[in-house]
Amino acid sequence: MEFNKPNKRGFTIYSKSGCPNCLKTKILIKGKNLVMNVIDCDEYIIEDKPSFLSFINSLAKKEITTFPIVFYEEQFIGGYTETLNFVPKLLLSFEENFSY
Repeated sequence: MEFNKPNKRGFTIYSKSGCPNCLKTKILIKGKNLVMNVIDCDEYIIEDKPSFLSFINSLAKKEITTFPIVFYEEQFIGGYTETLNFVPKLLLSFEENFSY
């Protein structure tokens, strides 16, 4: 089975059904009008969970045990809490880059 890699642009959220933090993360990013790609991992988990976890761990460069799994421009961010802390800093950097 081939797994989808994180996008080079914007956020990539690896999500699974019934995950409350996955939903909160999607709402947070959508609410800020940021670019987001959601990858539903239900099939990955059912079909080949060990290979999927190995794939994710290699991308994140650490062991991942919870959802969501969030990347920004191919860089691992973390889960919901880390994303909640990351988004304001990202928006601030946008403002600094585009202020006159």
